[in-house]
Amino acid sequence: MSPIEETIAKAVEQRADRIVETLCDIVRFPSIVKSDPREAGPGERDCQLYLQKRLEALGFTTDLWEPDGPALYAKYEGRPGANKGRTFVGRPNLAGVLKGKGEGRSIMLTGHVDVVPPGASEHWTSDPFAPVVSEGFVRGRGTVDMKGGVACMLMAIEILKEIGVTPAGDVVFTTVVDEEIGGMGSLAMVDRGYRADAGIMTEPTANRIAPLCHGILWGRIIVDGIGGHAELTPNYWDGSGPVDAIQLCRQVLDGIDILNRRWQTDPVKNHALMDLPNQIIVTQIKAGEHPSSTAGRGEIVIDVQYLPHEKDEFGLGGNVKREVEAHLAAVCQADPYLRKHPIRVDWILDADCAEVSAEHPFVTVFQSATSKAGLDPRLSGFGAHSDIGLPTGLGRTPTVNFGPGDPAQSHQPNERVAVRDLVDCTKAVALTIESWCGASKR
Repeated sequence: MSPIEETIAKAVEQRADRIVETLCDIVRFPSIVKSDPREAGPGERDCQLYLQKRLEALGFTTDLWEPDGPALYAKYEGRPGANKGRTFVGRPNLAGVLKGKGEGRSIMLTGHVDVVPPGASEHWTSDPFAPVVSEGFVRGRGTVDMKGGVACMLMAIEILKEIGVTPAGDVVFTTVVDEEIGGMGSLAMVDRGYRADAGIMTEPTANRIAPLCHGILWGRIIVDGIGGHAELTPNYWDGSGPVDAIQLCRQVLDGIDILNRRWQTDPVKNHALMDLPNQIIVTQIKAGEHPSSTAGRGEIVIDVQYLPHEKDEFGLGGNVKREVEAHLAAVCQADPYLRKHPIRVDWILDADCAEVSAEHPFVTVFQSATSKAGLDPRLSGFGAHSDIGLPTGLGRTPTVNFGPGDPAQSHQPNERVAVRDLVDCTKAVALTIESWCGASKR
């Protein structure tokens, strides 16, 4: 490493306690995303105000605003991130710009502050929003997904400033809401004009550079049967039933299994950086109306993954929707009742994806910085969805995922991130800023 890089690495190590303290501060805000996107989470605004104050102390020009959900939807309907029914009252986005000396490349550090609900309290060993530091870990809701990453990107900038390293290019810092239910916060951020020559989204990747993420489709499969008395011999006197919707749901689930097995060996559904092929994941099942009645209706909620090369002309998953619908239609043809009463699919969400080329200059610079930070520079895929598609596509800011923590810890009770991961991530981000943007030291 160069002398300036050694100075940065040493400074980060010396401030490990402050990195942890910053994360704990952010976790204490219960910035829970509500299932009704018209409602503000109890801590979303307060969390953003805290970050705004920290940015302004570093010399950032900041922008805290509540996006106009209906206007955004009208402008981008049918495009990535445009979700109907969103409002942002009490749910502000935050952006800040730290101007460089003017002759360097710019970088955007971005993430989200909304977290999923903690779930049943008995599954936690402590209050989810009272962070605990123990045995080299920080535990609390959002420590992995993704306030740990937000703390790292904030501290990377703060440490550079403290040791007198001034980026030549601009540093853009953005934290959004709404990521956990569709990504309209990121759409609002990009629409407002925030972009850079390259970007890092500090989603948890176990500190591996992930220039690729999945797109996801949420769909509700509606299965209509005909109710009847569950304990009596069926009598089809009028030809109208009963037909057990639960039994029909089993057939649909079997059909989904068949498609998943097909996708396992389909080159279109696989990517060299992804550990697993695309999948259709059944996440919710609801059926039946009464304990002693056969079910008259069933609903199956699915989460369908797709890859960037599968996107349709609008940058979304329309091609995969049609593929799933055609397969389910074929499943219906195998059953006499479903042939006449086919299932329906109501698509709930389409969240886009992106891929930044491994040959992109920023990826090369970032790999070098991670290696100097003592991390594995090899690229990996981000198996879940993240918002990198919006800044990469609409915002013309090639953005990769990179952040601390095991991504499998996301959304779990007793979510925790290693202090070592936080320090290493902060170090890698700080070194990348210095290398990519160009910097001088007082």
